[in-house]
Amino acid sequence: MYEMRIYLLNNTKPYREGEEEYSGDWFDCPVDFEEVKEKLGVEHEEQLLIADYELPFHVNTDTSIWEVNENCRKVQEIEDTPVGNEIEAIQKKWFYSFEDFFDNKDEIRYYDAYDGESLARILLTEEQLYGEIPAALQNHIDYVSVGQELETSGEYLFTASGVFRYR
Repeated sequence: MYEMRIYLLNNTKPYREGEEEYSGDWFDCPVDFEEVKEKLGVEHEEQLLIADYELPFHVNTDTSIWEVNENCRKVQEIEDTPVGNEIEAIQKKWFYSFEDFFDNKDEIRYYDAYDGESLARILLTEEQLYGEIPAALQNHIDYVSVGQELETSGEYLFTASGVFRYR
């Protein structure tokens, strides 16, 4: 589960050294704008800047609160799934943006494997990657070598949560 939060600044109240109060604060996402108005003394979203964030997606200083909230809700939809647990790694490997990732999340295949050898066993015996292999021959396959080929192919993403493949 992701702890999603952003640090918002009131851009109408400049920071002055020596002042005890900053013109910003951390807010849990999705952000409640009424809470922001109360804490920071703003009336409009245009009076805010995102100064920092802890999110599984990138935002700019001028990203709207609505967009942040929308993306946070998308993360919450998938956060307890294997793909949801590896959003940042998957996005970095195959996608240019969070929106692109989210639009294509259903095309990401998850394998409950922890290394190339275990992935090779799944692909060859369960998914029959090279067709049906008789049980008597399955013990003669060098799963370690096949797994090393899979690991270096670049087609798969190996993570602590398992292995992923896009399309």
